[in-house]
Amino acid sequence: MEKFTAFLEKHLMPIATKLATNKYLTALKDSFVYTMPFLIVGSVVLLLVNLPIGAPELSEGVKNPMYVKWYGDFMALHKASLVQPFYVSMGIMSIFVAFGIGYSLSQQYQLNAITGGFLSLFTFLIMGAKFDWLPIGEATGGPALFHIAEGGWMPVMDGRYLDANGLFTAIIGGFIAVEIYRFMLKKGFVIKLPESVPPAIARSFELLMPIVVVIIIFQPLSIFVQSKANVMIPELLMGIVRPIIKASDTLPAVLFILLIVHLLWFCGLHGVNVVVAVINPIILSNLAENQAALQAGQQIPRIFAGGFLDAFVYLGGSGATIGLAIAMALSKNAHMKSIGRLSVVPGIFNINEPVIFGAPIVMNPVLFIPFLFVPMINATIAWICLKTGLVGRIVTLVPWTTPSPIAALLATNFNVMAFVLSAFLVVLSTILYLPFLKAYADILNKQEAAQ
Repeated sequence: MEKFTAFLEKHLMPIATKLATNKYLTALKDSFVYTMPFLIVGSVVLLLVNLPIGAPELSEGVKNPMYVKWYGDFMALHKASLVQPFYVSMGIMSIFVAFGIGYSLSQQYQLNAITGGFLSLFTFLIMGAKFDWLPIGEATGGPALFHIAEGGWMPVMDGRYLDANGLFTAIIGGFIAVEIYRFMLKKGFVIKLPESVPPAIARSFELLMPIVVVIIIFQPLSIFVQSKANVMIPELLMGIVRPIIKASDTLPAVLFILLIVHLLWFCGLHGVNVVVAVINPIILSNLAENQAALQAGQQIPRIFAGGFLDAFVYLGGSGATIGLAIAMALSKNAHMKSIGRLSVVPGIFNINEPVIFGAPIVMNPVLFIPFLFVPMINATIAWICLKTGLVGRIVTLVPWTTPSPIAALLATNFNVMAFVLSAFLVVLSTILYLPFLKAYADILNKQEAAQ
Protein backbone atom coordinates (compact mmCIF):
# COMPACT_ATOMS: atom_id res chain seq x y z
CA MET A 1 0.00 0.00 0.00
CA GLU A 2 2.89 2.38 0.69
CA LYS A 3 4.25 1.68 -2.81
CA PHE A 4 0.78 2.21 -4.25
CA THR A 5 0.42 5.51 -2.41
CA ALA A 6 3.84 6.64 -3.58
CA PHE A 7 2.93 5.70 -7.15
CA LEU A 8 -0.27 7.77 -6.97
CA GLU A 9 1.57 10.75 -5.51
CA LYS A 10 4.23 10.60 -8.20
CA HIS A 11 2.15 9.90 -11.29
CA LEU A 12 -1.52 10.70 -10.61
CA MET A 13 -1.26 13.78 -8.40
CA PRO A 14 0.55 15.99 -10.95
CA ILE A 15 -1.99 15.09 -13.65
CA ALA A 16 -4.94 15.57 -11.33
CA THR A 17 -3.62 18.91 -10.09
CA LYS A 18 -3.24 20.17 -13.65
CA LEU A 19 -6.77 19.03 -14.48
CA ALA A 20 -8.17 20.68 -11.37
CA THR A 21 -6.56 24.01 -12.29
CA ASN A 22 -7.07 23.83 -16.06
CA LYS A 23 -8.83 27.00 -17.22
CA TYR A 24 -10.93 25.25 -19.86
CA LEU A 25 -12.20 22.54 -17.51
CA THR A 26 -12.86 25.14 -14.83
CA ALA A 27 -14.88 27.21 -17.30
CA LEU A 28 -16.79 24.12 -18.38
CA LYS A 29 -17.53 23.17 -14.78
CA ASP A 30 -18.59 26.72 -13.90
CA SER A 31 -20.91 26.95 -16.90
CA PHE A 32 -22.82 23.87 -15.76
CA VAL A 33 -22.97 25.23 -12.21
CA TYR A 34 -24.55 28.43 -13.58
CA THR A 35 -26.93 26.44 -15.77
CA MET A 36 -28.01 23.75 -13.31
CA PRO A 37 -30.78 25.70 -11.47
CA PHE A 38 -32.60 26.28 -14.76
CA LEU A 39 -32.20 22.64 -15.78
CA ILE A 40 -33.49 21.38 -12.43
CA VAL A 41 -36.58 23.59 -12.52
CA GLY A 42 -37.26 22.69 -16.15
CA SER A 43 -36.90 18.99 -15.33
CA VAL A 44 -39.30 19.28 -12.41
CA VAL A 45 -41.87 20.93 -14.71
CA LEU A 46 -41.47 18.05 -17.15
CA LEU A 47 -42.01 15.64 -14.25
CA LEU A 48 -45.16 17.41 -13.08
CA VAL A 49 -46.82 17.26 -16.51
CA ASN A 50 -45.87 13.60 -17.00
CA LEU A 51 -46.81 12.05 -13.65
CA PRO A 52 -47.59 8.33 -13.93
CA ILE A 53 -51.21 8.98 -13.02
CA GLY A 54 -52.34 10.53 -16.27
CA ALA A 55 -52.84 7.45 -18.47
CA PRO A 56 -55.78 5.07 -17.84
CA GLU A 57 -53.72 2.13 -19.13
CA LEU A 58 -50.08 1.15 -18.57
CA SER A 59 -50.19 -0.82 -21.81
CA GLU A 60 -52.88 -2.25 -24.03
CA GLY A 61 -55.39 -4.03 -21.80
CA VAL A 62 -53.47 -3.31 -18.58
CA LYS A 63 -55.18 -0.76 -16.35
CA ASN A 64 -53.16 1.85 -14.48
CA PRO A 65 -53.96 1.48 -10.74
CA MET A 66 -52.70 5.02 -10.07
CA TYR A 67 -54.85 6.66 -12.77
CA VAL A 68 -56.40 9.98 -11.72
CA LYS A 69 -59.04 11.08 -14.21
CA TRP A 70 -59.04 14.81 -13.46
CA TYR A 71 -55.24 14.96 -13.87
CA GLY A 72 -55.34 13.06 -17.17
CA ASP A 73 -58.13 15.28 -18.53
CA PHE A 74 -56.39 18.46 -17.37
CA MET A 75 -53.08 17.50 -18.98
CA ALA A 76 -54.80 16.52 -22.22
CA LEU A 77 -56.01 20.13 -22.50
CA HIS A 78 -53.14 22.15 -21.02
CA LYS A 79 -49.94 20.08 -21.14
CA ALA A 80 -48.59 21.86 -24.23
CA SER A 81 -48.80 25.22 -22.44
CA LEU A 82 -47.61 24.06 -19.03
CA VAL A 83 -44.47 22.38 -20.36
CA GLN A 84 -43.10 25.69 -21.70
CA PRO A 85 -40.60 26.24 -18.83
CA PHE A 86 -39.01 22.90 -19.74
CA TYR A 87 -38.41 24.02 -23.33
CA VAL A 88 -36.84 27.33 -22.24
CA SER A 89 -34.47 25.57 -19.82
CA MET A 90 -33.52 22.02 -20.83
CA GLY A 91 -34.68 22.80 -24.36
CA ILE A 92 -32.12 25.58 -24.82
CA MET A 93 -29.44 24.51 -22.35
CA SER A 94 -26.64 25.06 -24.88
CA ILE A 95 -27.39 28.80 -24.84
CA PHE A 96 -26.86 28.91 -21.07
CA VAL A 97 -23.70 26.81 -21.32
CA ALA A 98 -22.27 28.93 -24.14
CA PHE A 99 -22.68 32.14 -22.15
CA GLY A 100 -21.38 30.51 -18.95
CA ILE A 101 -18.21 29.24 -20.63
CA GLY A 102 -17.44 32.65 -22.09
CA TYR A 103 -18.15 34.33 -18.77
CA SER A 104 -15.97 32.00 -16.67
CA LEU A 105 -13.06 31.74 -19.08
CA SER A 106 -12.96 35.52 -19.60
CA GLN A 107 -13.00 36.00 -15.85
CA GLN A 108 -10.02 33.66 -15.45
CA TYR A 109 -8.14 35.62 -18.11
CA GLN A 110 -9.08 38.83 -16.29
CA LEU A 111 -11.10 40.02 -19.27
CA ASN A 112 -14.55 41.52 -19.01
CA ALA A 113 -16.67 38.48 -18.16
CA ILE A 114 -20.01 39.77 -19.44
CA THR A 115 -18.46 40.75 -22.75
CA GLY A 116 -16.77 37.37 -23.11
CA GLY A 117 -20.02 35.60 -22.28
CA PHE A 118 -21.94 37.41 -25.00
CA LEU A 119 -19.20 36.80 -27.57
CA SER A 120 -19.27 33.09 -26.74
CA LEU A 121 -23.06 33.02 -27.08
CA PHE A 122 -22.88 34.86 -30.41
CA THR A 123 -20.33 32.35 -31.70
CA PHE A 124 -22.54 29.43 -30.74
CA LEU A 125 -25.59 30.93 -32.45
CA ILE A 126 -23.59 31.52 -35.63
CA MET A 127 -22.81 27.80 -35.76
CA GLY A 128 -25.78 26.26 -33.98
CA ALA A 129 -28.82 28.14 -35.22
CA LYS A 130 -30.20 28.90 -38.63
CA PHE A 131 -32.63 31.68 -39.50
CA ASP A 132 -34.99 31.99 -42.42
CA TRP A 133 -38.09 33.92 -43.47
CA LEU A 134 -41.38 32.23 -44.18
CA PRO A 135 -44.80 33.53 -45.15
CA ILE A 136 -46.96 33.51 -42.04
CA GLY A 137 -49.36 31.05 -43.62
CA GLU A 138 -46.52 28.53 -44.09
CA ALA A 139 -44.88 29.01 -40.72
CA THR A 140 -45.32 26.21 -38.26
CA GLY A 141 -44.01 28.02 -35.20
CA GLY A 142 -45.63 30.49 -32.84
CA PRO A 143 -46.74 34.04 -33.54
CA ALA A 144 -44.67 36.35 -35.72
CA LEU A 145 -42.06 38.32 -33.83
CA PHE A 146 -42.00 41.10 -36.37
CA HIS A 147 -42.96 41.58 -40.03
CA ILE A 148 -41.06 42.91 -43.00
CA ALA A 149 -44.21 44.26 -44.49
CA GLU A 150 -47.91 44.36 -43.88
CA GLY A 151 -49.39 40.96 -44.31
CA GLY A 152 -46.53 38.95 -44.73
CA TRP A 153 -43.43 37.28 -43.35
CA MET A 154 -42.00 36.11 -40.07
CA PRO A 155 -38.50 35.07 -38.96
CA VAL A 156 -38.15 31.38 -38.20
CA MET A 157 -35.18 29.87 -36.40
CA ASP A 158 -34.05 26.29 -36.74
CA GLY A 159 -33.42 25.65 -33.04
CA ARG A 160 -32.94 21.88 -33.13
CA TYR A 161 -29.45 22.20 -31.69
CA LEU A 162 -30.07 24.66 -28.87
CA ASP A 163 -30.67 21.78 -26.47
CA ALA A 164 -28.18 19.09 -25.44
CA ASN A 165 -27.46 18.34 -29.10
CA GLY A 166 -25.60 21.64 -29.30
CA LEU A 167 -23.51 21.25 -26.15
CA PHE A 168 -20.26 20.32 -27.84
CA THR A 169 -20.64 23.16 -30.34
CA ALA A 170 -21.27 25.58 -27.47
CA ILE A 171 -18.21 24.31 -25.62
CA ILE A 172 -15.79 24.47 -28.55
CA GLY A 173 -17.19 27.75 -29.83
CA GLY A 174 -16.97 29.33 -26.38
CA PHE A 175 -13.33 28.38 -25.92
CA ILE A 176 -12.33 29.65 -29.35
CA ALA A 177 -14.33 32.89 -29.04
CA VAL A 178 -12.67 33.89 -25.76
CA GLU A 179 -9.23 33.02 -27.11
CA ILE A 180 -9.90 35.27 -30.11
CA TYR A 181 -11.03 38.03 -27.75
CA ARG A 182 -7.96 37.63 -25.54
CA PHE A 183 -5.52 37.52 -28.48
CA MET A 184 -6.94 40.62 -30.13
CA LEU A 185 -7.02 42.56 -26.89
CA LYS A 186 -3.44 41.56 -26.10
CA LYS A 187 -2.22 42.57 -29.57
CA GLY A 188 -4.21 45.79 -29.56
CA PHE A 189 -6.44 44.78 -32.48
CA VAL A 190 -9.48 46.41 -30.91
CA ILE A 191 -11.16 49.80 -31.04
CA LYS A 192 -9.98 51.94 -28.14
CA LEU A 193 -12.06 54.94 -27.13
CA PRO A 194 -10.81 57.93 -25.09
CA GLU A 195 -10.72 57.53 -21.29
CA SER A 196 -13.49 60.09 -21.00
CA VAL A 197 -15.94 57.59 -22.54
CA PRO A 198 -17.94 55.62 -19.92
CA PRO A 199 -16.37 52.18 -19.29
CA ALA A 200 -19.47 50.23 -20.35
CA ILE A 201 -19.51 51.94 -23.76
CA ALA A 202 -15.74 51.51 -24.16
CA ARG A 203 -16.05 47.77 -23.51
CA SER A 204 -18.84 47.41 -26.04
CA PHE A 205 -16.71 49.03 -28.75
CA GLU A 206 -13.78 46.88 -27.63
CA LEU A 207 -15.78 43.84 -28.75
CA LEU A 208 -16.55 45.07 -32.27
CA MET A 209 -13.45 43.67 -33.94
CA PRO A 210 -13.59 40.28 -32.18
CA ILE A 211 -17.21 39.97 -33.36
CA VAL A 212 -16.12 40.67 -36.92
CA VAL A 213 -13.37 38.04 -36.69
CA VAL A 214 -15.84 35.48 -35.28
CA ILE A 215 -18.17 36.15 -38.22
CA ILE A 216 -15.32 35.88 -40.74
CA ILE A 217 -14.22 32.53 -39.30
CA PHE A 218 -17.43 30.78 -38.37
CA GLN A 219 -20.05 32.02 -40.82
CA PRO A 220 -18.20 30.70 -43.92
CA LEU A 221 -17.44 27.50 -42.00
CA SER A 222 -21.12 27.03 -41.18
CA ILE A 223 -22.14 27.66 -44.79
CA PHE A 224 -19.46 25.28 -46.07
CA VAL A 225 -20.53 22.46 -43.74
CA GLN A 226 -24.19 22.92 -44.65
CA SER A 227 -23.48 22.94 -48.38
CA LYS A 228 -21.01 20.05 -48.44
CA ALA A 229 -22.30 17.74 -45.72
CA ASN A 230 -25.93 18.88 -45.78
CA VAL A 231 -25.88 19.16 -41.98
CA MET A 232 -25.28 21.93 -39.48
CA ILE A 233 -22.10 22.08 -37.41
CA PRO A 234 -23.73 20.75 -34.19
CA GLU A 235 -25.02 17.71 -36.06
CA LEU A 236 -21.56 17.12 -37.52
CA LEU A 237 -19.93 17.33 -34.10
CA MET A 238 -22.57 15.11 -32.52
CA GLY A 239 -21.87 12.53 -35.21
CA ILE A 240 -18.20 12.57 -34.18
CA VAL A 241 -18.81 12.31 -30.42
CA ARG A 242 -21.88 10.05 -30.55
CA PRO A 243 -19.78 6.87 -30.37
CA ILE A 244 -18.13 8.25 -27.22
CA ILE A 245 -21.51 9.10 -25.69
CA LYS A 246 -22.84 5.66 -26.58
CA ALA A 247 -19.76 3.98 -25.11
CA SER A 248 -20.17 6.02 -21.92
CA ASP A 249 -23.60 4.48 -21.34
CA THR A 250 -22.06 1.17 -20.30
CA LEU A 251 -21.23 -0.32 -16.93
CA PRO A 252 -17.44 -0.51 -17.61
CA ALA A 253 -17.43 3.21 -18.43
CA VAL A 254 -19.26 4.06 -15.21
CA LEU A 255 -16.88 1.88 -13.17
CA PHE A 256 -13.88 3.57 -14.81
CA ILE A 257 -15.27 7.01 -13.91
CA LEU A 258 -15.80 5.87 -10.32
CA LEU A 259 -12.22 4.57 -10.20
CA ILE A 260 -10.82 7.94 -11.26
CA VAL A 261 -13.08 9.94 -8.93
CA HIS A 262 -12.20 7.90 -5.85
CA LEU A 263 -8.48 7.71 -6.59
CA LEU A 264 -8.45 11.50 -6.72
CA TRP A 265 -10.30 11.70 -3.41
CA PHE A 266 -7.73 9.33 -1.87
CA CYS A 267 -5.03 11.79 -2.94
CA GLY A 268 -6.89 14.67 -1.28
CA LEU A 269 -8.44 16.18 -4.41
CA HIS A 270 -12.18 16.65 -4.89
CA GLY A 271 -12.64 13.87 -7.43
CA VAL A 272 -16.14 14.87 -8.52
CA ASN A 273 -15.13 18.47 -9.19
CA VAL A 274 -12.22 17.31 -11.36
CA VAL A 275 -14.27 14.82 -13.41
CA VAL A 276 -17.67 16.55 -13.54
CA ALA A 277 -16.65 18.95 -16.30
CA VAL A 278 -15.91 16.00 -18.58
CA ILE A 279 -18.95 13.85 -17.80
CA ASN A 280 -21.62 16.58 -17.57
CA PRO A 281 -22.03 16.99 -21.36
CA ILE A 282 -22.43 13.22 -21.63
CA ILE A 283 -24.97 12.68 -18.84
CA LEU A 284 -26.99 15.72 -19.90
CA SER A 285 -27.07 14.55 -23.51
CA ASN A 286 -28.30 11.17 -22.30
CA LEU A 287 -30.84 12.86 -20.04
CA ALA A 288 -32.16 14.89 -22.98
CA GLU A 289 -32.75 11.63 -24.89
CA ASN A 290 -34.62 10.18 -21.93
CA GLN A 291 -36.78 13.27 -21.56
CA ALA A 292 -37.62 13.30 -25.25
CA ALA A 293 -38.68 9.66 -24.95
CA LEU A 294 -40.78 10.48 -21.88
CA GLN A 295 -42.55 13.27 -23.73
CA ALA A 296 -43.23 10.97 -26.67
CA GLY A 297 -44.43 8.12 -24.46
CA GLN A 298 -41.61 5.86 -25.62
CA GLN A 299 -39.26 3.53 -23.75
CA ILE A 300 -36.53 5.41 -21.85
CA PRO A 301 -33.24 4.57 -23.63
CA ARG A 302 -30.32 5.64 -21.39
CA ILE A 303 -29.15 4.40 -17.99
CA PHE A 304 -26.16 6.66 -17.28
CA ALA A 305 -28.10 9.91 -17.43
CA GLY A 306 -28.69 12.92 -15.21
CA GLY A 307 -28.39 12.06 -11.53
CA PHE A 308 -27.85 8.30 -11.85
CA LEU A 309 -24.75 8.50 -9.64
CA ASP A 310 -26.45 10.73 -7.05
CA ALA A 311 -29.50 8.46 -6.80
CA PHE A 312 -27.84 5.05 -6.67
CA VAL A 313 -24.07 5.39 -6.18
CA TYR A 314 -23.02 8.56 -4.32
CA LEU A 315 -25.19 7.71 -1.30
CA GLY A 316 -24.14 10.40 1.14
CA GLY A 317 -21.48 11.62 -1.27
CA SER A 318 -18.51 10.04 -3.04
CA GLY A 319 -17.70 6.64 -1.63
CA ALA A 320 -21.32 6.05 -0.55
CA THR A 321 -20.15 7.43 2.79
CA ILE A 322 -23.57 7.64 4.43
CA GLY A 323 -22.98 3.95 5.12
CA LEU A 324 -19.60 4.73 6.66
CA ALA A 325 -21.05 7.58 8.75
CA ILE A 326 -23.80 5.31 10.13
CA ALA A 327 -21.29 2.55 10.86
CA MET A 328 -18.99 5.03 12.61
CA ALA A 329 -21.84 6.39 14.70
CA LEU A 330 -22.42 2.84 15.98
CA SER A 331 -18.72 2.21 16.66
CA LYS A 332 -17.40 1.61 20.18
CA ASN A 333 -14.29 3.67 19.43
CA ALA A 334 -14.81 7.17 20.84
CA HIS A 335 -13.07 8.93 17.93
CA MET A 336 -15.03 6.99 15.32
CA LYS A 337 -18.32 7.49 17.13
CA SER A 338 -17.89 11.26 17.47
CA ILE A 339 -16.94 11.72 13.82
CA GLY A 340 -19.80 9.45 12.74
CA ARG A 341 -22.42 11.32 14.73
CA LEU A 342 -21.22 14.62 13.30
CA SER A 343 -21.26 13.19 9.76
CA VAL A 344 -24.64 11.45 9.57
CA VAL A 345 -26.84 14.53 9.14
CA PRO A 346 -24.64 16.21 6.48
CA GLY A 347 -24.31 12.78 4.84
CA ILE A 348 -28.08 12.50 4.46
CA PHE A 349 -27.81 15.56 2.22
CA ASN A 350 -24.77 14.18 0.36
CA ILE A 351 -22.20 16.38 2.10
CA ASN A 352 -19.39 14.07 3.14
CA GLU A 353 -16.33 16.26 3.77
CA PRO A 354 -16.66 15.76 7.58
CA VAL A 355 -16.26 11.99 7.26
CA ILE A 356 -13.70 12.09 4.42
CA PHE A 357 -11.33 14.36 6.30
CA GLY A 358 -12.44 13.40 9.81
CA ALA A 359 -12.07 9.62 9.61
CA PRO A 360 -9.91 10.27 7.56
CA ILE A 361 -10.25 8.53 4.20
CA VAL A 362 -7.60 10.63 2.47
CA MET A 363 -4.36 8.62 2.42
CA ASN A 364 -5.97 5.98 4.65
CA PRO A 365 -5.40 2.58 3.00
CA VAL A 366 -7.77 0.69 5.33
CA LEU A 367 -10.85 2.79 4.58
CA PHE A 368 -9.85 3.50 1.00
CA ILE A 369 -10.62 -0.10 0.00
CA PRO A 370 -14.37 0.11 0.77
CA PHE A 371 -14.40 3.79 -0.26
CA LEU A 372 -13.47 2.62 -3.76
CA PHE A 373 -15.34 -0.65 -4.06
CA VAL A 374 -18.65 0.09 -2.29
CA PRO A 375 -19.69 2.65 -4.98
CA MET A 376 -18.65 0.19 -7.68
CA ILE A 377 -20.81 -2.52 -6.11
CA ASN A 378 -23.72 -0.07 -5.83
CA ALA A 379 -23.28 0.98 -9.46
CA THR A 380 -23.22 -2.62 -10.65
CA ILE A 381 -26.39 -3.57 -8.75
CA ALA A 382 -28.18 -0.41 -9.88
CA TRP A 383 -27.09 -0.91 -13.48
CA ILE A 384 -28.46 -4.45 -13.56
CA CYS A 385 -31.76 -3.33 -12.00
CA LEU A 386 -32.21 -0.49 -14.52
CA LYS A 387 -31.03 -2.59 -17.45
CA THR A 388 -33.53 -5.37 -16.72
CA GLY A 389 -36.38 -2.91 -16.21
CA LEU A 390 -36.83 -3.76 -12.55
CA VAL A 391 -36.23 -0.08 -11.73
CA GLY A 392 -37.18 2.98 -13.78
CA ARG A 393 -34.56 5.12 -15.51
CA ILE A 394 -33.60 8.73 -14.87
CA VAL A 395 -35.79 11.37 -16.56
CA THR A 396 -35.51 14.33 -14.18
CA LEU A 397 -32.74 16.39 -12.60
CA VAL A 398 -33.01 16.98 -8.87
CA PRO A 399 -30.67 19.00 -6.61
CA TRP A 400 -27.61 16.97 -5.60
CA THR A 401 -28.32 17.66 -1.92
CA THR A 402 -31.59 15.70 -2.08
CA PRO A 403 -31.35 12.53 0.08
CA SER A 404 -30.58 9.67 -2.29
CA PRO A 405 -33.75 7.53 -1.94
CA ILE A 406 -35.92 10.61 -2.44
CA ALA A 407 -33.72 11.73 -5.34
CA ALA A 408 -34.12 8.29 -6.93
CA LEU A 409 -37.91 8.47 -6.54
CA LEU A 410 -38.16 11.94 -8.10
CA ALA A 411 -35.56 11.39 -10.82
CA THR A 412 -37.36 8.29 -12.14
CA ASN A 413 -40.82 9.89 -12.31
CA PHE A 414 -41.98 8.43 -8.97
CA ASN A 415 -40.82 4.90 -9.64
CA VAL A 416 -41.27 3.24 -6.24
CA MET A 417 -38.73 0.52 -6.99
CA ALA A 418 -36.07 3.21 -7.48
CA PHE A 419 -36.73 4.42 -3.93
CA VAL A 420 -36.54 0.85 -2.61
CA LEU A 421 -33.30 0.17 -4.49
CA SER A 422 -31.61 3.34 -3.25
CA ALA A 423 -32.67 2.65 0.36
CA PHE A 424 -31.43 -0.94 0.05
CA LEU A 425 -28.06 0.29 -1.24
CA VAL A 426 -27.73 2.59 1.78
CA VAL A 427 -28.17 -0.42 4.06
CA LEU A 428 -25.80 -2.50 1.95
CA SER A 429 -23.17 0.24 2.03
CA THR A 430 -23.33 0.33 5.82
CA ILE A 431 -22.89 -3.46 6.04
CA LEU A 432 -19.96 -3.43 3.60
CA TYR A 433 -18.14 -0.70 5.54
CA LEU A 434 -18.50 -2.46 8.95
CA PRO A 435 -15.62 -4.99 8.75
CA PHE A 436 -13.16 -2.38 7.44
CA LEU A 437 -14.24 0.10 10.09
CA LYS A 438 -13.74 -2.56 12.77
CA ALA A 439 -10.23 -3.22 11.48
CA TYR A 440 -9.47 0.50 11.48
CA ALA A 441 -10.90 0.89 15.00
CA ASP A 442 -8.62 -1.91 16.19
CA ILE A 443 -5.64 -0.05 14.73
CA LEU A 444 -6.69 3.16 16.53
CA ASN A 445 -7.21 1.30 19.80
CA LYS A 446 -3.72 -0.20 19.59
CA GLN A 447 -2.23 3.22 18.84
CA GLU A 448 -4.06 4.74 21.82
CA ALA A 449 -2.90 1.91 24.09
CA ALA A 450 0.71 2.38 22.98
CA GLN A 451 0.72 6.06 23.90
